[in-house]
Amino acid sequence: MIGFWITMAVVCAVVDAFLPYYLLVWFSGGALAALLFCWAGFNTSVQFVVFFLVSFALMALVGRYINSRLLRGGSKMRTNTEEMLGKTASTVMAISAGGAGRVALKGTTWRAILNDEAAVAAVGDKVVVVSIEGVTLTVRKE
Repeated sequence: MIGFWITMAVVCAVVDAFLPYYLLVWFSGGALAALLFCWAGFNTSVQFVVFFLVSFALMALVGRYINSRLLRGGSKMRTNTEEMLGKTASTVMAISAGGAGRVALKGTTWRAILNDEAAVAAVGDKVVVVSIEGVTLTVRKE
């Protein structure tokens, strides 16, 4: 069983290194704990119980600590909608006063309205995204 626990610990650690999130590192720690119990002469049932208990304890305790440290220290990932706010788009279909038109942004055309209902935007005018509701961009002239 010693070879099994060593292999389990190494495989879990190596595979986890290629994953974008922590999934198997906990089981690597559990395998190392089970390896210690194997060396101490405990039977296989005890080794598996230790493996699962330590793995889930690591997941619950250390995982929570790591996630809180990563989330507290890092910036929040922006959604596609948030990413478009403040970006400059080009009018591809005129936006009339109080009406809607179309703008091109990031290789896609979007339905757009102006935030100033009295303003108009001609084809080719540059506009800035102010807000997004559904699939309609609210823009202002640049």
